[in-house]
Amino acid sequence: MKFRKIIKGENCSLRIFNSEDEKLTECIYKLFNDKNIIEFLNPDYPLLKNKSIIKKWIKKCCENPVQQWYVIAASGKYIGYVCFKWKSNFHYACEISTAILNEYRGLKLGFESSKILIDYVKSLNYFKYAIAYTLIKNKKASNNLRKIGFRKNLRMLYIIEKEFYDTVDVNPHNISYQLLAYKLF
Repeated sequence: MKFRKIIKGENCSLRIFNSEDEKLTECIYKLFNDKNIIEFLNPDYPLLKNKSIIKKWIKKCCENPVQQWYVIAASGKYIGYVCFKWKSNFHYACEISTAILNEYRGLKLGFESSKILIDYVKSLNYFKYAIAYTLIKNKKASNNLRKIGFRKNLRMLYIIEKEFYDTVDVNPHNISYQLLAYKLF
């Protein structure tokens, strides 16, 4: 599948990750070392690591055949990332993720960049659902996703946990996150 290199929106655009882009490395470094948002990021990412480790991680993201990463650009500055990931043998759903630098939060750029990505993923006609995980206490992220059309989906939680993470005994009452799903077609 061929992916667009730039996806334009009204106030921001998405640009495909480029492992040679030093501005990208700096942006991701800031995100992954921001103590205000670190708890909301995937613990599998190189959080609180140096720039050389971040640069290696970006290179792996660029080379991964089942992940597509975009840096969010607004007014010529890199302000965060959006991505979607899937399993090579499971095209039922993809997982989306968004992170914005602290100084750009509250400007509706997180919402707009997520919406741009969802519209793009929908245009691919490849996945039936897009899903996103949010911490239950991260009300801003949940509200942004709900405005786009995502809804809490317990049935999908069991499916995704099994297919993406090989987890079969999920107890939704003992977890601090929720899965929200959006039907693409």
